[in-house]
Amino acid sequence: MKYSLPLTLAALLLVACGDTAKTDSSQLDTTARVALSPTLDQPDGLPASLNADDKVLVMVERLVAEDNACLLMMSVANGTDETVTAGLFAFDVTGNGETAGANMFPQTADPDTVATAQIVLPGADCADVKMIEGGQLNCKITDTGESCLGASELRDGVVDFSANN
Repeated sequence: MKYSLPLTLAALLLVACGDTAKTDSSQLDTTARVALSPTLDQPDGLPASLNADDKVLVMVERLVAEDNACLLMMSVANGTDETVTAGLFAFDVTGNGETAGANMFPQTADPDTVATAQIVLPGADCADVKMIEGGQLNCKITDTGESCLGASELRDGVVDFSANN
């Protein structure tokens, strides 16, 4: 059954699962719709394609179809020397001519690691998701609570899936 994203999805069930284990390029899905180029690892353990030196990157990686839901896979790549907590709030998910808001709960990433998050779009069909855009990036150094927004970047701030459907 096809599902259009009604405005009532503003109350999305959001599930965030953090994973701060060391990540190498073989663990990244390089076939994702927002694809990262396959490259050799840098000495710090992050894939060179991320170009995350001294940055915290928040990225949409791909959509994953599940029974009665679409999962929006996101990641936080930490190329800094500090443990950080980063999230993305009030971004828009557009599909079938309708838009709904969503949030990515903050994820903690140790230095030179990639943390992942899953955002559940209940009842949604991934084929209907056309665009993810906007949002307010939040980044803090975990130990001190200081902002790390100056070193943060929302990679591919507007992600258009319509060409892939």
